[in-house]
Parts: sequence; structure tokens; C-alpha cells
Amino acid sequence: MKKSILVSLLLVCTIFAFAGGKKESDSEKIVMRVGTIENVNNLGAKAVDRFAAIMKEKSGGVFIVEPYHASQLGDTSKQLSQVKSGTIEAFRGSISSLGRLQGSLAIAEFIYLFENVEQAEKVALGPTMSKLNDDLSKEHGIRYVTASWSRLPRHILTKDPVKSLADLKGVKIRVPDAKLYIESFKAMGATPTPVAFGEAYLAIKQGIVDGAENHVESLYNMKWHEVAKNLTLTYHSYDVTGFTVNQKWWDSVPAKYKKLFLDTDKEVNEWFVSEIGKLQDEYINKMKAEGVTVWEVDTAPFRNSVIPAAAIAIENEGFWEKGLFDKIVKELK
Repeated sequence: MKKSILVSLLLVCTIFAFAGGKKESDSEKIVMRVGTIENVNNLGAKAVDRFAAIMKEKSGGVFIVEPYHASQLGDTSKQLSQVKSGTIEAFRGSISSLGRLQGSLAIAEFIYLFENVEQAEKVALGPTMSKLNDDLSKEHGIRYVTASWSRLPRHILTKDPVKSLADLKGVKIRVPDAKLYIESFKAMGATPTPVAFGEAYLAIKQGIVDGAENHVESLYNMKWHEVAKNLTLTYHSYDVTGFTVNQKWWDSVPAKYKKLFLDTDKEVNEWFVSEIGKLQDEYINKMKAEGVTVWEVDTAPFRNSVIPAAAIAIENEGFWEKGLFDKIVKELK
């Protein structure tokens, strides 16, 4: 009898020890659900997947990244709202998209402000943007913690040829629902029309818009070139992306895993940069092979129509703080 009781007690202790051990293991897990609007074939989506695999491996399975691509969780605005509420922990996309919440951050992708991606990244990590990022965190409880994986320059894809600035007059261009794009394309004489990224193909096909702007990777992978056959190389924007995270969640992540997170982002960026450099010509050649005509234009008239007119208009409307444009220009010198 005593032996039976002893065995039973040992069995109960074993069960509780196992349950306790399992609970402790589960509590160590860090899960980051991250949304993107990237097509799964885009390099940005592949970079997030690569980031997830490295984080899992190097954390010994503790830090789990769960990607949701191709607007599965809604458009950019909806996903940022989910990060803000804590429904998901992160969003990977353009830093300028945060301008939906804190207008001044939209300048990170201002049309024709930057001559190359290095300038865009420098500003995103510079003192002015860092202060704006802190303000975003205080007001909305989210912040971007990386600025990397910069996409290809953006161009214009239209049904009818755009061979000069004059050809753009009155053309309905699909743009993101972002003030800087709307005002900039107005300044160029176009009719900017906000349409959700995932709905642009049908909008072009049905004539709701006459074309769209984006980098050639998205123009091709979203198949917009099937319904608009003229690509104008305008180089009008350089798009820096980052992980935007819920501040409370980020604060809860132990320091060693924050370091691993940031180190992994840099590691993936090295791979991303080596890959992205091959893509512009690759996608342009694919588009040419599928019937797209490519137009190289003098970009100076496009640039001069936007800078500084659109920046002044945006500042006068109070969308971002007075003098912000001049501050960024000084940082670039």
C-alpha cells in the first residue's frame, strides 16, 4: 500500500514537473505576426521569409516570425491599425506609409527629394526622422525599428505613352492613398487617383485609372503590365522600408533578442542589396518581351514641377510641420 501511494505521488510529481516545464518553455516563445502588402514573388516578401527563418534558427526556436503577405490582413492603413491595437506585432512596408498617422513621416518618400537610395536611407535614420519616430511612438504606440531593404526606384506605367511631362497632363494615375503622392502628381499635371494596391489591376483594366506608378518589380509581379503597355522611366521616388512594431510589444522583447532582431535585419539587407541590383534590368526585359514599350525621358522637367512646389503646398496645408522640407534638404548636404 505504501509502495502504491509512493508510486502515485511520484507519478503526480512527474506530471506536474512536465506540465511546469512545458509552460515555462511556452512562456519563453516570442511570436511576431508581421503583415505586408508584398506579392509573394517580390523580393521584399522573400526577405521577410528569410528573416523569419534566420530568427527561428539563431534564437533556437524562441523567436517565431509569422509572415502574412499579399495584403492578407488588409491594405496598409488596416495593417498599421492592427499594429497599433496589438492585433499583430509588426508591419513591413514603406516608412513613408506612417505618414497616414504622423504626416511629417511621409517625407521619407517625397517625390524627387532623393537622387539615390543611399540618401533616402540616410534621412530615414537621421536626427529629424528619429525625432518624428519618437513622436509617433508617444502618440500612437508604434515605431519603425529598422530602415533598410530599400526597393527599386519607382516609374510610371500607362496605357498611352508618356514621353514628356506634357503627356502626363490629365492622366489618371493610380497612387497610394498618401498626401505626398497626391500632391506631387497633381503638381506634375496628372490626376492622381488613390486605389488599394491589390485592386489596381482591375482599376486599370476597367478604365478607372489610366495607369499606375511603382517599382518595376511590383509593376510586373502584380501583372499591371498586362493592361498598360507603356513604361516611362521617371525615377521619381526611392522607397525605404522598415519593420513598424507595436511599442509595448517591442518593449517586452528581451534585449538579447532585440539585438538579434536588428543584426538579422542587417544580415538580410546584405542579401537583399545583392539581389535587388539585378532586378531592374531583369524586370524591364521581361516587360519588353511581353509587349511593353519603355520610354527614357528627361526627368528634370518632372522634378522641377514637384520641387519645391508640392512641398510648399503640403506644408501650407499643415500636413507636416513648417520648415520640415528645408531641414531634410540640409541633412542631405
